[in-house]
Amino acid sequence: MIDPKSIRNVAIIAHDGAGKTALTEALLRHAAPSRASKDGSTSHLDVDPEETKRNFTVATHITWAEHAGALLNLLDAPGFSDFLTDADRSMAVCEGGLLLVSAVSGVKHQTEAHWEMAAERSLPLLACVNKLDKERASFLRALDDIEKTLKAKPVALQLPIGLGESFAGVVDLIAMRAHVYTEKGGGKFGGFTEEAIPESLLPEARRLRTRLVEAVAETDDALLEGYLDGREPSEEQLIDGIAHAVLGRRFLPVLACAARAGIGVDDVAAAIVRFLPSPLSRREVKGKDAKGAELTRPALRDAPLIMLAFRNTIDHFIGRLTACRIFSGSVKHGSVVVNPRTGHSETVQHVFRIDGNHTTEVPEASAGEIIGLMKLKDVHVGDTLCQDDAPALRLLLIPEPKRVIAYALKIDRDQEEKVSVALHRLIEEDPSLELVRDPETHETLLKGMGQVHIEVAVEKLKRKFDAEVHLELPHPAYHETISATAKSQGRYKRQSGGRGQYGDCHIELEPLPRGSGIEFEDAIVGGSIPRNFIPSVEHGIRDAAKMGPLGHFPLVDFRARLVDGSFHTVDSSDMAFRIAGSMALKNALNAAKPVLLEPMMRLEVVVPDEMLGEVIADLTSRRGKISGMEPTSKGTLIHAAAPQAELRTYAPELRSLTKGLGYFTMELLSYEEVPSHEAQKVLAQRAAELGKDEPKPTQPGKGRA
Repeated sequence: MIDPKSIRNVAIIAHDGAGKTALTEALLRHAAPSRASKDGSTSHLDVDPEETKRNFTVATHITWAEHAGALLNLLDAPGFSDFLTDADRSMAVCEGGLLLVSAVSGVKHQTEAHWEMAAERSLPLLACVNKLDKERASFLRALDDIEKTLKAKPVALQLPIGLGESFAGVVDLIAMRAHVYTEKGGGKFGGFTEEAIPESLLPEARRLRTRLVEAVAETDDALLEGYLDGREPSEEQLIDGIAHAVLGRRFLPVLACAARAGIGVDDVAAAIVRFLPSPLSRREVKGKDAKGAELTRPALRDAPLIMLAFRNTIDHFIGRLTACRIFSGSVKHGSVVVNPRTGHSETVQHVFRIDGNHTTEVPEASAGEIIGLMKLKDVHVGDTLCQDDAPALRLLLIPEPKRVIAYALKIDRDQEEKVSVALHRLIEEDPSLELVRDPETHETLLKGMGQVHIEVAVEKLKRKFDAEVHLELPHPAYHETISATAKSQGRYKRQSGGRGQYGDCHIELEPLPRGSGIEFEDAIVGGSIPRNFIPSVEHGIRDAAKMGPLGHFPLVDFRARLVDGSFHTVDSSDMAFRIAGSMALKNALNAAKPVLLEPMMRLEVVVPDEMLGEVIADLTSRRGKISGMEPTSKGTLIHAAAPQAELRTYAPELRSLTKGLGYFTMELLSYEEVPSHEAQKVLAQRAAELGKDEPKPTQPGKGRA
């Protein structure tokens, strides 16, 4: 088994295009060239066609490398905003992260999102300015961008030697030596030779080193006292001080590299080993037992086993591969594990180390390691796996995602069974997706984190499971109600030889406040309708209310009062009075002046201050109503309400409007009457769908109760 002191579990995070996968592959190419892409591409990890097509990562890729006797478990997390929940799951199982910033484009909104997620988890971070070999690259501008945009305290550990095409290496500001990278340096990709610092860079190197020494000294009283007395920390003290500062997130150390060229890659690997914490920094793990009481367990290899499943991959040939992080204990072939969510136990068959879409079997793994387990039967992402003979403990490290967009799935009849199975298997891989059945519109909805997320899911359905679906915007769940009181009679009489059918009822309708539903009141006196037939009248009214008169939408928010009726001692029956109740409601609706209701959504939108005006104007154009605003660390939080019909494409449009910086959550608030001109459009479309003449909604202000 591997000593936890020599393990580094690292989430590599950044906005898409910053070069995360390129750096991960470069670290692999430097440390294990036999397993890396030979041409310096990202083809070893980005193997899915959906990633090749879009040129960015859509799911976390796991690999491992070795450096200076340490095992580096590298989790290449997605950077595109639709897939940030996957990046968050990766951070949940790591003790440290490497935050990349492009030397050309600087900090982007996804960088800010990753920074915030890491802060919420108190995840120790290193930063790395990548792409310093590109035209218009600037290391100092990137440092300034990190400080201003992330509100962080960046402290350079290195200074680039040259920029753009002349970028040739880095100055190590701890040892004050130049690392000049050449193809022959060290005899391998990413190797370097150590030289004296070029004279032209000495002033800037001294300035940055002074800032580094001061930042480290400020984190330790003894170092600060010595520094003020003129005693500069030793190289070993600087390394220890940086490591402690990283662990406490006191400042953000910044490295420099060009991943594809291999320049700075060795230094990045060395910094990960030196400055990011090992699994031993996690002294215990916390969770809850079956009754919800909090439990803790030491994060040690000789404690009972606790693992967290954080990724599922399903392959036609090898089956399901579940990526797990071991937080305590050890696991090997034959180990019996229990899933507290299901209460079921199963036996571990094989233990693997994961390298992209390849695996290598290992005899045993223990606390601190990231492994793959094959063909577990019912393990979802976020499930805890425990030792069978120890108290079960559930880790709560992976929260339920807040899905912001939904599309209706149109499925061919001959594909229904195949698509159903494929969708459930896809959701096992990606729990950020959710499949629901809308009880009112009867549509099958696929919910996700954004439009691209849903599109990628549909492409995977076709490629992996040969199941094809078509996406459509979901229909808003419209309702109908009445706006005036009305009276009517429902009389059902049939005679066709033998026993007939007879039911007769008189009802009064009145509108109720929004959200009241349907109320039925029995106001019969004198026994004009026998008691045993009154429930049948109510059932008939509720049956008829399932399809309103305007667009066959559910009729809600009214009270039906049964006031009179008549019966026949022989011909009356439950069925006759049920039909009579249905007829009475339908007969009353025209006089009750039906109107159309639409779902209103409560919105919380976070936008940068400089884009506030545009977002508010856009919400207003969507018939939105702003109820309040408040400042946040990420800009301004807008509280608003808007019709669901106007928000079906809001996610991609908000991203476009705010250059990807804005995000929102929404939930059902209430139902409100649709304005007349909008109601006419909705009902015209509904009539076309139903193949009938367009109904006319009640005009505002006429006959209102």
